Amino acid sequence: MKKINCLFISLMMVFLMVSCSKEKEDDKKESKFDYSLIVGKWVEADNSRYEQYYSDGNAKYWDLNDDIPEEDAEPFTWEITSEKDGIMTQYYQMQGGGLVPQSCNILILDNTTLKYNNEALRATYTFTRVK
Repeated sequence: MKKINCLFISLMMVFLMVSCSKEKEDDKKESKFDYSLIVGKWVEADNSRYEQYYSDGNAKYWDLNDDIPEEDAEPFTWEITSEKDGIMTQYYQMQGGGLVPQSCNILILDNTTLKYNNEALRATYTFTRVK
């Protein structure tokens, strides 16, 4: 009986050690994208909607279809809220005050393409970098 208890305790210790090491491996996952690539000016395929991201977390957008030129662009702020999962949050200022956060799943981010799904608007945006 003593041997069975020792065997059981030994197996439990091995199990706990393996499960703890798995958590540490998950914590070491690399970022999904190189988020420094988001900095710059981006335009949608129809050349009407633009977004420009700055490295300090500020940004602006404008839409030529809505007669909003770059000089009148709407400011917003942004941050990467989950590097592992590719989640960006955009914060838009309301006219009456207050911030409206919008969670975006980044689908593609490379030197030429930014594609994300804005969950609040249920819209997917695809941009190319403006040179």
